[in-house]
Amino acid sequence: MASTLPPLHVVVTPLPAQGHANPFFHLAKLLATRGFFITFINTEWIEERIFRPPNDAAEVSRRLQQQGMHFRFLTLPDGLPPHHPRHLIINEFFEAMHKLSHAMVRLLQSRANEAPPITCIITDSLFACTEEMATVLGVPRVIFWTFSCSASIVLANSQLLLDKGLIPVNVKDAERPESFITCLPGNIPPVKPKDLMVLFQEKSDPMFEIMMYISDTQKKADYMLVNVFEELEGPEAVAGLSYECPAFTIGPVFLQEFLEAAKSSLSISTSLWEDDLDYLKWLDTQELSSVLYVSFGSIAVMSTEQLQELALGLEASQQPFLWVVRADIADGQSAVLPEGFRERVNSRETLVGWAPELKVLGHPSVGGLLTRNGWNSTPETISMGVPMIRWPLWAEQLIRNKSEN
Repeated sequence: MASTLPPLHVVVTPLPAQGHANPFFHLAKLLATRGFFITFINTEWIEERIFRPPNDAAEVSRRLQQQGMHFRFLTLPDGLPPHHPRHLIINEFFEAMHKLSHAMVRLLQSRANEAPPITCIITDSLFACTEEMATVLGVPRVIFWTFSCSASIVLANSQLLLDKGLIPVNVKDAERPESFITCLPGNIPPVKPKDLMVLFQEKSDPMFEIMMYISDTQKKADYMLVNVFEELEGPEAVAGLSYECPAFTIGPVFLQEFLEAAKSSLSISTSLWEDDLDYLKWLDTQELSSVLYVSFGSIAVMSTEQLQELALGLEASQQPFLWVVRADIADGQSAVLPEGFRERVNSRETLVGWAPELKVLGHPSVGGLLTRNGWNSTPETISMGVPMIRWPLWAEQLIRNKSEN
């Protein structure tokens, strides 16, 4: 006799940033293919950036339904003005995120008749307000770390670092071997204090207290999931996250969909949207493993001077390159490239505003990736067997650069 029980219903709440939304989307699809009903919550600001016409939320949901996956996308305002730069004023962004709990609860309750009862919430490790949300709804809260285990361990143990006087960082002592951080669980290599996130440098940094609050709420989770495979960092690193609740490695979450699509020769949907892919035709004209793919993700910024030095380095390399140059990559402003740069490298370059990374990394003409060491790019590049040149810029990227070498 067929079961009459309603499907399990998972509410998925990524931090409103593309680099967080993409792995959550892959995880949500993995669950949906196993019969879960998925409610995917975005803020209006990030939805406008991850859904591009004609692939709006309704169209993506319709396509997923055709594939047998039960999805719905819900949105709510984040409380910030429309033209607020969000990720460029990171403390104001996080302060707004901390206030969204009641709004998300009201949103779910107002649409409760459209879905089965909620089974649990899978939430971003940095989305602290979902702890209150899960309590109000009376359901388990599962944290999904979109970082590596080693970086997650550092962030999850912020209070330990504070209690031992290791943060705020004493800049004068940061390079002394006796100042290296060795008290963290998971048998991760010693961490240089200067490689911690910048917000740990000064207690007066508004993000310092915010991160301490986030770290505290992480301890109240029922389960933890990590977007990594155990062989990359070892079972001890995974165990290092299990001190408050069980932790499980489930990554890379993109890989099953990618492999199944490759086997069936289907078009691979590697993100929430697709864009003009004309530059893939350009890749088709290049020699095997000759192209350097250059991408620094959806948030990271560099100075105009760094951008211009990078451009001159690519020019001097004499290698063909595909470079993702976001409009706000240089100090949040429009990129200013060296005079005459495009004309001098025209025959061996393609500059784009965005690219589906998996499609690019999987192309036979791509021979390397220049990356800011973001975690999404790391397992994707390893899975594709593409060498990396790593230029960590901010956040937890310096920690990973040390722990994975």
